Amino acid sequence: MPLASSSSKSSIVPTSRVTRIYEHRDIDEMIGQGDAAPGIDARKLQPGDTLVMRTRNTAYTLQLENPARCMGRGTSDGKHVTDESAMYVLGSTLSGRGTMVKLGWVLLGFRMVLLVPGRELLTTPVQSLSVNGQPLVAAQGTH
Repeated sequence: MPLASSSSKSSIVPTSRVTRIYEHRDIDEMIGQGDAAPGIDARKLQPGDTLVMRTRNTAYTLQLENPARCMGRGTSDGKHVTDESAMYVLGSTLSGRGTMVKLGWVLLGFRMVLLVPGRELLTTPVQSLSVNGQPLVAAQGTH
């Protein structure tokens, strides 16, 4: 039985809508990208270590107090974290909505999910990352 007849315009799905369905990423593909991406597991660092995470718009600085919880004191040069305050790195996401997060990780080319007092921040993709002033590689294709 056909899904739509040529005489019934109300049951025809627009091509653009069908195209959008097929543009979504497969969950296994996203997990594979998270496993292959360069980055750092903040839970493996030491108290007092300092992370500087630069996104397209903002540089976030976090001095870790409790690495096991990815917690410390942080600030930024942007508009979202203007004063030093408590900051948690929840993790990294490709989904753009923070619904699928690789917990504890900061991954180049991925968005970060940060928790600061009163809000959750979803950043633009991380372009560069340093630990205690030692840079990690920059993400490919970011500006």
